Amino acid sequence: MQPKSNTPIILCGGDINYSHLPIGTNRSNAMIPVNGKPVIGWILDELEQKGFREVVVVLQFDNQKLGNYLQWSYSGRLQLHFAYVQPAGTILHSLLAGLSWVMPGKGIYLVLGDTLIEDPLPEATDFVFTGPYDEPENWCLAETGRDGFLKALYDKTSTEKTSLAALAGGYVLSRADLLRSMVVQQIQQQKKELSAALEAYNALIPLKTIPTVRWYDFGHIGGFNRAKRTLLQSRYFNSLTIDPVEGVITKKSEKTEKLTDELNWYQNLPDALKIFTPRILANETSNGQIEIVQEFYGYPNLAELYVFGDLDLSVWKNALQQLMEVHLRFRAIPCDLHPNDLEAMYRDKTFSRLELLKKETFWEALLSAETIAINGQVLRNLPLLSNELNEGINALLQNTTGAVIHGDYCFSNILYDLNTQIIRLIDPRGSFGKKGIFGDPRYDMAKLRHSVSGLYDFILADLFKLESLENKNAFRFEVFKPEKQEMLAAYADELMAANGYNVQEIRLIEALLFLSMTPYHAGKEKRQIAMYLTGIRMLNSVFSSNSNLHGVAQRKHRIS
Repeated sequence: MQPKSNTPIILCGGDINYSHLPIGTNRSNAMIPVNGKPVIGWILDELEQKGFREVVVVLQFDNQKLGNYLQWSYSGRLQLHFAYVQPAGTILHSLLAGLSWVMPGKGIYLVLGDTLIEDPLPEATDFVFTGPYDEPENWCLAETGRDGFLKALYDKTSTEKTSLAALAGGYVLSRADLLRSMVVQQIQQQKKELSAALEAYNALIPLKTIPTVRWYDFGHIGGFNRAKRTLLQSRYFNSLTIDPVEGVITKKSEKTEKLTDELNWYQNLPDALKIFTPRILANETSNGQIEIVQEFYGYPNLAELYVFGDLDLSVWKNALQQLMEVHLRFRAIPCDLHPNDLEAMYRDKTFSRLELLKKETFWEALLSAETIAINGQVLRNLPLLSNELNEGINALLQNTTGAVIHGDYCFSNILYDLNTQIIRLIDPRGSFGKKGIFGDPRYDMAKLRHSVSGLYDFILADLFKLESLENKNAFRFEVFKPEKQEMLAAYADELMAANGYNVQEIRLIEALLFLSMTPYHAGKEKRQIAMYLTGIRMLNSVFSSNSNLHGVAQRKHRIS
């Protein structure tokens, strides 16, 4: 039986061991965010890339965060089966639950929920992946015989034996029925560790040991940080390198204009504001490339925490308060804004980008339709919104005072330390109409709102459902909402109003952001449509309320 004909089982039924992984944002290893997606996302993407189309995931009954993520993000891509366990169970109970989904005569590819193995699957029918380790007490160690097969296991204990390797958390076992009987037997004998079942299985069907080359361990803090650095670098095609000893990150790019604007923004910030950004330690331009060496912070960004974390509403309120305080420091340094710069950002950018979409037949038809139906509600599309939209943009041009801005003040560009509430801002825009550090502070508030209220980061993570109906201008569209999201969104609006902003103006700019971002997600058609529908829905809401877009809100809200 070839490994790819086996059924993958991912074990996510345990809680985080905080002595090994002191990360307080999640209840399970599988949902810890790593560079834009949770550990389970990396594992499932790798299985899908290997050709698997059916996966069993074992999780706790009440782990709704993990269950919801899997349902929303992967149910259309993989055939998922869920096996549920009680929190008090052992890894053997988790394995037994997973095995209940495996058909007789089939084998399994068993993967621990804190392990990513990118090595190709060998042709061997029964084997365990092995890799290097640090402290033997943290690992189940494998001794390999001269024949290349497993000789013995030493589970989380000191040993003087050399030439051992850690079990890497990936196992291919051709006889699921035999393994099931071994697991039941070990549970009856009150054994708790996976190694007990593997030893019993190995006594009947020898397991080959296969050294891994590309193994990422997320279950221990050292391995987690190494994995996070390595995967970050690989995602950006070696344009990023991280020195973990010096704590610096080096960014290289041939897109010199974008990185030059970013560099100039960092360098031209007033000294009082530079504390909110990683320091630039060196920069160089040569051979058509620009290179920046900058402080590296290991804090998660707020998008990862919002989409994948398990944090209380009070924590998020505190974070928004802190973000507003930082924003007010920026806003305290005013400037004069030229109307042409506002025109370029709010009108020209929006409509020029939408024009790019019209090169495709689908988008030309959709953009010219007078109405769009979303979940049965008929909404006005751009042709019927154009007059009010232009009037609204005209109002935006007349009513603002410029200031220092970040230009992309959204959750993904805000690093946040939960323990200290320290904020570090990364990836600034570096321009607003023209290059520089100044712009419209409402733009930063709209960027913040499109993360909190617009659920931009959930759309970016493909946590939405979209279906085109028979009527080509009708859609079913729903974005996953985290628990208490609406309460947090209302709080964000109160916070903005209490600090002098007209929330309707912010909402209008937010809608323009969604429309203008649509063509920037080429190759992801459903995501593009989701962005566009979000923008259209927002415009209908803004203009249906007959709100005054010309005045700045004067009333102050009591923030609790």
